[in-house]
Amino acid sequence: MMTAALDPSYGEAAVRKAGAVVDAGGPERGAARRRVPGRLIGLLVLLGLVTGIAAAQVRQRADDAGRVRRSLVADIQRQTRGTDLLAVQADKLRSEVQRVRNQALGEDARGRSAAAQVAALELATGGVAVHGPGLVVTLDDAPNVSGGTSTARGGQLSNGRIYDRDVQDAVNALWAAGAEAITVNGQRLTAQTAIRSAGEAVLVDFRPLSPPYVLRAVGNVDVMEPRFADGPTARRFTTWTSLYGIRFDATRSQDLHLPGAGAPDLRVAKPEGRP
Repeated sequence: MMTAALDPSYGEAAVRKAGAVVDAGGPERGAARRRVPGRLIGLLVLLGLVTGIAAAQVRQRADDAGRVRRSLVADIQRQTRGTDLLAVQADKLRSEVQRVRNQALGEDARGRSAAAQVAALELATGGVAVHGPGLVVTLDDAPNVSGGTSTARGGQLSNGRIYDRDVQDAVNALWAAGAEAITVNGQRLTAQTAIRSAGEAVLVDFRPLSPPYVLRAVGNVDVMEPRFADGPTARRFTTWTSLYGIRFDATRSQDLHLPGAGAPDLRVAKPEGRP
């Protein structure tokens, strides 16, 4: 752009025109006419120079933005891997603490009673792993959302996405149907679990999840399945499947294994009075 700002044809035409002017009007008039194409060529060269500089600056800014984005993505991936490793270590330490605690409490009748109470509380708060029959509910974006094409039956593109409120509705419907324990993409839900969004990402306990969203619920499947299928949430998802092409599946499972959520954060504690 900077080395050839003026097309060669324009230069040749300007030279021929200048020669014609010299022949027709004499040397003085021809010299005056030649100054006009010279100024035009200078303006075009200057315009090309400015355009080239602007294009170079835009390209440099795009490259800088791309480098920043790649650096942020790499940081997120690195931090996610570190968090996963810490979660594995925490699970191991939690199991060791539970083993030592049960061993210490099993020495007398009072300790065994306390251990039974702790086990019941852990089960109620989702602190321990569970397994049993249940339902597996899968929610996913419409196939054409990622491709950027229009959705089925003329729906808007955003209507083919699964949002945090959709996951919330499905989870609440499973609780209402009789679920005793639920996970979303392997994340165990408790009374303190938050399902939110950050941009287009769905967060469960501040952990970003990617579609498809697989909800596993343990409970009496003979009671839970008809209650969930006949509820308003399942009917709404079925309608959205036909309108916008989202994926909604609910299947039975004979044995689901759900991990524990771990002990909640201790906020208030006081020593027990001596007997």
